[in-house]
Amino acid sequence: MANAALVIDNNALTGSLSASSQELAMPVQLLQTPHPSERWRSQSNTASFVLDKGALVSGDTVMLAGLTCGPNATIQVRGSTIDATGVAGDVFDTGVIANGAPQFDVDYFSFVHLLPAPASWRYLRFDIEDPDAAYVEAGMLLEGVRTKFAYNFQPGGEIGYVDLAKVSKTSSGKTLVWPVGYYRTVNLSFPWVTTDQRYGVVERLDRIKGRRSNVLLIMDGDSDNLPRSSIYGLVNDITPVTFGVIFDLFGKQLRIDERI
Repeated sequence: MANAALVIDNNALTGSLSASSQELAMPVQLLQTPHPSERWRSQSNTASFVLDKGALVSGDTVMLAGLTCGPNATIQVRGSTIDATGVAGDVFDTGVIANGAPQFDVDYFSFVHLLPAPASWRYLRFDIEDPDAAYVEAGMLLEGVRTKFAYNFQPGGEIGYVDLAKVSKTSSGKTLVWPVGYYRTVNLSFPWVTTDQRYGVVERLDRIKGRRSNVLLIMDGDSDNLPRSSIYGLVNDITPVTFGVIFDLFGKQLRIDERI
């Protein structure tokens, strides 16, 4: 099991997006909104889009969330330096990845790809095919550099679901349910945070992101199901940094709610 990691800066938010096709009311720019449920929709079940960051920018983590793909869907991702179409994939090329691979799980509506080390590219291209549908949908694009904690969270952490369904009893004793949606929530304790990471990623998480901006928490980078092991959402409580019992070590509690 790999130590948990955080991505707090999303390079995709400042780039320009273009797609092979899009519905008028569901343009590709919706991939830059904070809610994965606000989706881009193509006009066919084979589609692509390209992110142009405007310059070479370093990254090692790519996530596409809010997918509504069927079980036979495939995704290919490529990073390019000078090819504006992204087809060259001269920095990296995942090849065609099918649902069920460690990076892609339609049950968790997302695709997560981790590069072994940071690299720089300007153009990021996604090719998606969904033979089970008449179109392709995706809701949020993230690209950035992850910071892996030097020491992992301690046992006893929590992860669970919050069901937003409305449940009401009638006068006759029946139970009426209005299903709405659900999201995951995670609560992890990191009792040993190094000085560099306390004044680096943790300080920026509290001071810049706060409870306002989405972050990506990857609980296990070696997971055989990265979408299941990743939470994209908001810190729901800015917990204080604690001073450890050993000099130059600190503690931090992370509580994040998945964004829907």
